[in-house]
Amino acid sequence: MEPIGLFDTMASGNSKTPNSALELPDPYGHGFERIEDPLEKTRVQWTHLEGRRKLYGNIARYWLLIYWRSVVGLVLAFIAMLGIFFPDQISAKNWLIILLPVPVLLAIFPNIIAVESAWHAMQARLSLREQGGFSDGVRHTLRVQPGIDRIIDGLRDYRRNNLISTVLISFSFSMIVLATATKSGTIAWNLALLVAVSTGFIYTFHAQYTNLSVKQLGDRFPNLVFHAPTHHQTQLGSILSDLLTAHLDPDLALEWNRWLGNFHASLMPGNDKKQALERLLYILYLHNLGEVSDAEVRSEFGTFIVRGKIKTILYDQDNDFNWRTLQRLISHAKAWQPSAFNLLDRLQTDLLSGKPEISRAKWRMDVALDDVCVGGATNLFIVLNNQSFEKSTVTVEVLVPKGEPETRTHRFELDACPPPRGSLKLSAKSDEDCLDWIPRYLHKGVVLWMNVAWNRSFYGATNIQVVLRDDNGIVLESQVLTTKVSRKVSNALRKRQLRLEKARKIGEMDIPISS
Repeated sequence: MEPIGLFDTMASGNSKTPNSALELPDPYGHGFERIEDPLEKTRVQWTHLEGRRKLYGNIARYWLLIYWRSVVGLVLAFIAMLGIFFPDQISAKNWLIILLPVPVLLAIFPNIIAVESAWHAMQARLSLREQGGFSDGVRHTLRVQPGIDRIIDGLRDYRRNNLISTVLISFSFSMIVLATATKSGTIAWNLALLVAVSTGFIYTFHAQYTNLSVKQLGDRFPNLVFHAPTHHQTQLGSILSDLLTAHLDPDLALEWNRWLGNFHASLMPGNDKKQALERLLYILYLHNLGEVSDAEVRSEFGTFIVRGKIKTILYDQDNDFNWRTLQRLISHAKAWQPSAFNLLDRLQTDLLSGKPEISRAKWRMDVALDDVCVGGATNLFIVLNNQSFEKSTVTVEVLVPKGEPETRTHRFELDACPPPRGSLKLSAKSDEDCLDWIPRYLHKGVVLWMNVAWNRSFYGATNIQVVLRDDNGIVLESQVLTTKVSRKVSNALRKRQLRLEKARKIGEMDIPISS
């Protein structure tokens, strides 16, 4: 009898043809399949990093951990001071040092994981955009877009802050450990503890300085807080939508354009796309201020959005853009440009009151400027409307003493925009109301967004004059604004960070229940 070989045994046990190829087992096993597609590999990596970024970011920004992060340096400094004043008593309890590593790591470890995950997730997302790895399949070279360098620098600052925190707290803790290895009361003992006290206090100051940055971790829109508009239109077509768009980071702007296409497709026939978007944002802005109720908002949406598509556009919690996130983005733009929203609020007040300035005057010009210009620069906003019955050409001249430049001139041809005959209601079913008028009124006028700066040697109170002239050079209106030019930026930046944090909380609120 011939011996049965291994291959014969395997072949005989196979119900398929004897000559079929040998199928080797998967060495990775179930759930550990190897991904050969580099694009899919990058996508899986980004998904993993993004989930970890959100998880540890929200852990790090938990108020109890932020509080502990602020005081852990003081705790180490206090322990070191006890060792200096009571060396014998403290040296007798050196074994208690084993209780310190976990609390110390708890103060810095979540921050490190969150920031490093955010850094690598950002790199993976940029790579996916370049490869067309998202649902649109279009390749985008975001690395060369304006604003990306600021985002990358912001993440680098976060990493640098984590490095400084880690070095300081590690040095303070190590000096306490080193002191336990020396004889109590000696010069080495006291010197090590003095260094521990010093670094503990320095860490505390650094933690207080960076706490607001920690609160920005784990954000749904990770790059939004780092972005500042470096390029924007001088003339805005629609004040709310253009401001919102200008303050979106380049990556989020791509998602915004996709949502905008879906929004345009959901409009009822006959609605102007720009005015409809402006109306939507204005309604959400008023709702956030508490001036209109949930029911009134839903009723207004039903006047220009197809009812069957409202839920998809505004009520999906998982979508990047919904009721609450749009309110967050409006508040985000307001945190950067509060003076622009002052113009909007004043226009609403004028329409509600029916003031002669808006009901009888041929021209309406309103200007807004921040009370304090931080870093020698600020933003000037001008709203101009031709309230006559004929098209007219005018010139706007901006005079900035010791500014760069000192004089700017803009010429416009404005369509006629007759004002309402009397006061309007905020919302009315039968008659025209502010919700109808404001988007249309601003669209027919001109909204200017101008950057104003002064030379580096100038600071203090100054005036800016805005002059409106007709085609013949006759002055129609002139307004003077007073502001204070300051070179100190820390306090202003802190106030802005608080406003941005408040805006983020709006985006994390539950969406009102749809009816």
